[in-house]
Amino acid sequence: MYEGKSNRRSYTSPLRCNQKENTRDRILDTVAEIISEGHILDFSVKDVAVRAGISYGTVYRHFPTRESFLEALYEIASEIMAQSSPFNPQSLDDIPAMAEKTLEIFEERATLVQAFTIALLANNVNPKSRHQRDQKIQEMVMESNPRLSLGAARQVTAIISNLYSSLTWATLRQRYGLNSNETANALNWALQTLIQDITRHKED
Repeated sequence: MYEGKSNRRSYTSPLRCNQKENTRDRILDTVAEIISEGHILDFSVKDVAVRAGISYGTVYRHFPTRESFLEALYEIASEIMAQSSPFNPQSLDDIPAMAEKTLEIFEERATLVQAFTIALLANNVNPKSRHQRDQKIQEMVMESNPRLSLGAARQVTAIISNLYSSLTWATLRQRYGLNSNETANALNWALQTLIQDITRHKED
């Protein structure tokens, strides 16, 4: 009996994989644009397909629901931030410089970051990576000034985390009309002032 068919090796075309990945990126870029325009609650798979110029069936195979769009958006934004600007300060003094680098990434991927921020707020999502960052900051706050009470340390952590966030970046850029340099200078000043104040009180 001929068994050649069952012994055939499967083959995945690199070109086809690249095309699939490019299509996925194109879809997500379109979703980011739609969300950035304020339509997070009222867009559909069909809306994305029409806007991207891709067939409904193709978009649906990648992302069958609006929730799947948002989940993918969280993942890609988190990956970009982790790869481009990993949060690994050795002390609070490292945070202002790290924040400046992070802001550069925000500016480079402004539409995606803005969409990511809106999606987090609208869906009340608190990513695991954000929780881990907050814990790291609180540990460094306590190390920088052991005399702080736990309550005070949590307050300081909350302010630093908020300053070091896409939400604050977006607020300064959109609500107050600051340009990229003004935003970077304002956040750098705020972070340095707060961190210096913590250190100064440690020595009192």
